[in-house]
Amino acid sequence: MRKSKMLVRSIIAALSIGAVSLTVNAGAIPESATILEFAEQNTLFVADSDGGQIVAYTLPKAQPATTSASYNLEGAGRKIAKLLGVDSSLISYHDIAVHPVSKEAYVSLSIQKDGKRSPVIIRVNQAGDFVKVNLKSLPHSVKKLTDTATDNVKFWRDIPATTLGITDLDYVNGTLYVSSLSTGEFASTLRKISYPFDKTSTTANVEIYHTVHNQTETRAPIRAMTVLDIDGVETVVAAYTCTPLVTIPTAALKDGAHVKGKTIAELGYGNTPLDVINFSAFNQQAQKMEDFVLVLHKERSADLIRVSDLANANKKEGLSTPEMWAKAGVATRPVPLAGVLQAADQDEQFIATLKRNLTTGDIDLVSFRKGAYFRLNDFISEYNFDDYQYMPEQEMFRNFQNLLKTDSGYSDLTRQQAKQEKQ
Repeated sequence: MRKSKMLVRSIIAALSIGAVSLTVNAGAIPESATILEFAEQNTLFVADSDGGQIVAYTLPKAQPATTSASYNLEGAGRKIAKLLGVDSSLISYHDIAVHPVSKEAYVSLSIQKDGKRSPVIIRVNQAGDFVKVNLKSLPHSVKKLTDTATDNVKFWRDIPATTLGITDLDYVNGTLYVSSLSTGEFASTLRKISYPFDKTSTTANVEIYHTVHNQTETRAPIRAMTVLDIDGVETVVAAYTCTPLVTIPTAALKDGAHVKGKTIAELGYGNTPLDVINFSAFNQQAQKMEDFVLVLHKERSADLIRVSDLANANKKEGLSTPEMWAKAGVATRPVPLAGVLQAADQDEQFIATLKRNLTTGDIDLVSFRKGAYFRLNDFISEYNFDDYQYMPEQEMFRNFQNLLKTDSGYSDLTRQQAKQEKQ
């Protein structure tokens, strides 16, 4: 009996800590489920922007993926709608994250019905098995954020500021980085939160120079970001609306600090960045492995940037003069990822994406091979005709196209050189 009373007192004490809730067997259902991010093998962070909190769920132990396989789930949106028993027009998609062990995709979405928005997370494998994650069954812990945006402010009449309450998450070496719009004089906020969650957190306000607007901005929140090593310095690479690219050393993020980011690129006006991810891939031109940053856009082609070019730009003063019509700063390579809404580093070979199908309008869950950044079955070209003759100097193209056909599930359409050379 004494032990039971002590246990009850311990639980009450834990629940009284405002910054973090006790990890329990009964899971939490957040008000919203927007940004997803994995930590250790079985920890999934879910951003609850409406609730001003982050929920860390402990997932069941997963079986490791034994092979690298592409996602080829066209019409995934239709299948998800059927699984949830709702019309696909009621679903809004928010993010994708890939389990670091099983390589299963986790997709966050919301259902807007009868004036209410319900959060849902779906787990999907490459075979096309769609499962609604039972959040109530998962142990969890919660980190409440302070001074988060409220729905008192609305944009375009009916978009509440809470939709920007948490704009992105990135987990690195025991620290969860959180970009957000918050209340206060400086609304653009970057937070550092230790995981496992405790009572501590660091909140810094960020200002940037925006070349298109020709002014210093403190209100615009980071829309997408990634954290990576640049010349031995842990650095946030952040993209803002309309579209400056900024670096911020994480060491500068002291609690209560007012931090000025360095604008190293202008990627184009009239655009919203959707995602920023970093990964390693083989550079065909340089014939070696390199580190890259990929910036996905809502209104523009995606930008692929070598981390070495980011490092060189970061050594300079940064952009400080207006640039309205053209790109400026870091050299980028446009890549054809039209319709991609969100992406995640899947494995050494692939990037997994949520993609709007520009023909059907549905949501596809498909992978893109690193180094190619396009899917061969998205279009018809001269190579598709049966009587096309590969020249000897095109052997590399034939092999590469056969690889992309296999990636997309069309291995039966691969072409053999000997057959092509018959007269």
